[in-house]
Amino acid sequence: MGHQIIIVGAGLAGLSAAYELVRAGLDVQVFEAQQRLGGRVYTVQLGAGQYGDLGAEFVDENHTAFKAYVAEFNLKLDPACQFPDDLYWFFDGRLYNRKSLNNEQGVALDNLYTDLQNLVDNQQDPLQTLDEWLDERAISAFGRRIAKLQAHSLFATDPELIGPGFFAYPGVQGSFNMRVRHGSSSLVNALAQRLGKRVHTNSPVRRIQQTDDTISVTVETENSAVEVMADIVLVTIPWSVLRHIPIEAPLVDAQREAISSLPYGGVVKTLLQYPYHFWSQPNFGIVLVEGNYHAIWEPTFAQIGTNKILSCFSGGTPSLDLTDQASDLAVATVRAIYPDAPETISSYSYNWSTDEWAQGAYCYFRPGDLHRFNPLLTMPAGRIFFAGEHTAPVEYRGYMEGAIRSSQRAVQQILNFLY
Repeated sequence: MGHQIIIVGAGLAGLSAAYELVRAGLDVQVFEAQQRLGGRVYTVQLGAGQYGDLGAEFVDENHTAFKAYVAEFNLKLDPACQFPDDLYWFFDGRLYNRKSLNNEQGVALDNLYTDLQNLVDNQQDPLQTLDEWLDERAISAFGRRIAKLQAHSLFATDPELIGPGFFAYPGVQGSFNMRVRHGSSSLVNALAQRLGKRVHTNSPVRRIQQTDDTISVTVETENSAVEVMADIVLVTIPWSVLRHIPIEAPLVDAQREAISSLPYGGVVKTLLQYPYHFWSQPNFGIVLVEGNYHAIWEPTFAQIGTNKILSCFSGGTPSLDLTDQASDLAVATVRAIYPDAPETISSYSYNWSTDEWAQGAYCYFRPGDLHRFNPLLTMPAGRIFFAGEHTAPVEYRGYMEGAIRSSQRAVQQILNFLY
């Protein structure tokens, strides 16, 4: 029998890593705490055969690793938005896109993005929050407004928390983005089908211990806790969850600090289904808005039927206050933009901060932590390896592409270690 590998977590990183390790001839077992597979990839069905993603959704044109799996599993990608035309801001009762900004607003936006690009080009990670950095750079009121809104809507956190060094990396890359036909969970299902009985649901990992050349993992089953032995463990769950699992292994102190303190943004995502298209623009695009929710888009652009769904995204501290009012506040946000919006047919909300096995949406970095933690995120600890969007190249964090790229890197690390 080949080397035995345990993978903690059956999100996209865990499943794709398992798939590649099995193809490499290794004996793999995946343990997932929930009954549902996919982690922060979560497609749900609404009425009239329509669907929406409560978790990860967008695929950019440079997401080559993700698109390779789409081709391999005969999945399809549908068009979503063209940029910059389909990116809107709703300010002071008006919709703006790049073409409709006045000269002063356009210059302010260009100056903001130039200053941010300089941070990336010079690999700077200032010891200031985004809010403090905007003050120091004397960014115009309009530029500040855009930056703060993007902190909530793209990074799922607050400008008073995120470091500008991380915020500077672009949230949308390329001239267009796409969605997986039938939802992002289609790829999760395709991977899970190939893995079969190697994936164990309702099996949370409660402890990881390395002793010499063996790893012991304590797995909670329906009846009792069992010890499972392996040569290698690959941990793919968010560190917001991992920090609550005892790890007895040669982690350096800086790794333990990163695991214990890497922050995750809060997100509530609400799907509102309407009886028909009622907005003015042909493609709803992505509308960034101030208030309880910070971004709205239409996931049914390429779906059949006259019904339409709007996806409403709330990020950062405001998302923590939505509780059981999420759907009503989402409806109110849409009506602030379109007062004549009809009554909804159905709705579905999900709060990622209250999900026991996510405890947040995706990672972000506080001032100075991008440089401080980055070398630690991909570093193995003895026979324990790490994957997940938080360990991906910086520009892919928070994306499904990042989850897959992180698993590809971790698989190569494991193969190099074993052979």
